[in-house]
Parts: sequence; C-alpha cells; structure tokens
Amino acid sequence: MKNVALTVSGSRYEIKLEDEFADFVNKDLQDAGINLNTDNKPDKLLKAYLRLAKQATSYEEEIELLIDTLDGV
Repeated sequence: MKNVALTVSGSRYEIKLEDEFADFVNKDLQDAGINLNTDNKPDKLLKAYLRLAKQATSYEEEIELLIDTLDGV
C-alpha cells in the first residue's frame, strides 16, 4: 500500500491505495497540473476530475462501438 497525498486550500489529504493504483493516481494528478508537494486551488482539482471524466466517457464510447462492431460480425 502507498499513500497518495495532496493539499487543497491549506488542508492536507492522504489516502492509502494499492501500489499500482497509487502510482497511476499520482501520475495522473501530476499530468493534470496538481502539485503533490504544495498547496493547490480547488479549481485545479476540479479540472483534474473533469479530465478523467472526459477520458472515461471516451473509453465508454469506444467500448460501445467495439461491441456494436462485434455484434455485426
């Protein structure tokens, strides 16, 4: 288990996650512009969430297209 930690508006939040998932979360937060060692504004966290939500929606659409394609075969 690894800790994922970030500070938002002066409050520090930490959570333990499985190693592989923690690595993914840390990398994704950093890719979204979240600083893991300094304070972040709430809008940065919202933008990071919306970035992931957009990716998830895109993946769902791709999966549905693949299912439709396979059903037609």
